[in-house]
Amino acid sequence: MRSIIALVLIGLAANSVTAATEGENQASSFANIYASLCLKHLNNLEVLREKLKPMPKLPPEKASLFLAGNAGDAWPVPDKHGTYVLVLPAGKDICAVHVRRADTEAAKKQFENLVANAPSPLIAKQVRNDQTQTAVNGPTQTVAYEWSAPNAPRKMLFTLTTAPSEEAQLQVLGSATIINQ
Repeated sequence: MRSIIALVLIGLAANSVTAATEGENQASSFANIYASLCLKHLNNLEVLREKLKPMPKLPPEKASLFLAGNAGDAWPVPDKHGTYVLVLPAGKDICAVHVRRADTEAAKKQFENLVANAPSPLIAKQVRNDQTQTAVNGPTQTVAYEWSAPNAPRKMLFTLTTAPSEEAQLQVLGSATIINQ
């Protein structure tokens, strides 16, 4: 599993292109944070928690906004293009990265570069692509890909929700989780 994630990270580095706008730079930073934290540690999120122990967490009242009522922790991830928030709900195999502002089309492209093609022997399958209207963020699009090996009881699910409205409270949310069937 680690070698598969390493291949994805190498692919991201090989495909990275100098972004022309701040929104594209923010989307690239999102993809790098998502890949280096969520994808790299998806198979064992406790290792990521241990690595993050010395880092300052968001206070509980601020973390709760990102945890959607679940117990867990949230960390600010500063970057020269903005502050991102990494979320690890307690007792769940899920990792998420929240982005207040980014070019949503560039974020979708970066996300699909990461997850639309799984390294062999895994198979990638798009399992969701829908649009909804939300009160907080306006129109949103959610895309999800699943990676699995033939007849395997576990699958990796990668989800990206984007909201292009300038008034959206959150423009990009990427998550990665392992699901058992």
